[in-house]
Amino acid sequence: MHPRPSRAALTLAVVASLGTALGACAPATPVPAGPTATADASPAPPRPTPTPAAGARVVVTAGDVTLEVTVPGASDDDPRVTVDRDDDAGTAAITFAAAALGDDAAGPPRIALTSGGTLAPRPDGSVGVRAGGTATGGLAAPRGARLVAVDDTHLEVRAPAGSDPTGATTVLGTEGVRSADWGDREGGRSLAVDATAWARGAGQAGVDLVWAELVAEDPEVDTTTMHDQLECHAIGAPDKATWNLEPWRPDVGLVATMAARCNPTP
Repeated sequence: MHPRPSRAALTLAVVASLGTALGACAPATPVPAGPTATADASPAPPRPTPTPAAGARVVVTAGDVTLEVTVPGASDDDPRVTVDRDDDAGTAAITFAAAALGDDAAGPPRIALTSGGTLAPRPDGSVGVRAGGTATGGLAAPRGARLVAVDDTHLEVRAPAGSDPTGATTVLGTEGVRSADWGDREGGRSLAVDATAWARGAGQAGVDLVWAELVAEDPEVDTTTMHDQLECHAIGAPDKATWNLEPWRPDVGLVATMAARCNPTP
């Protein structure tokens, strides 16, 4: 005859059976606490609209000179400035559309010299580029606009107030002389200078670069009469095949040199 289990033992057996049954029915992973998501939850905030570009920035390089051109109000799709480089000639033509100029433009275009040196505005509207005081390039005076110095390395391109501009082009040049050969002409030694097309049309900035290259090649050139003859040819005979400069001609000043058609006599 087996003894009957006590009431305490029966209670423990029932609790153990219920625990086993509940464990078998428990979910495989715990349910995280927190509110249940609903279909009408608040949408994510809208993305901000991109801010339009403040202006197109174009890098312009010719020879050892680098400029950065900025046009306020322009964009990548409408830069309002184009650049036409000619590496063989050492030039880069910078053309500003009419929308970049005038009273209703967002602001004047700017030209910054970023390769070192300084900008040197000349009285005729051209602008020289100098390094250590020596000309290394220049910008021809644009038609329909002016190059106005902001500081030693920045220019603004401004159209005349109240005008209706059609655009403007300035040409960056970094080569002044194609060739320079000594010979005997007109009774003495003469240097035949073949200037580049850019230097012939760039005004005083072009003369500055031609002169710097001539003096660097031959210091004997560095006299006042030779410089006056050079400037006279650039002003009065820019299309002549060669500009013939004679060191033996007298130093009579630029005005008298021009009156003598660049050939003053002793």
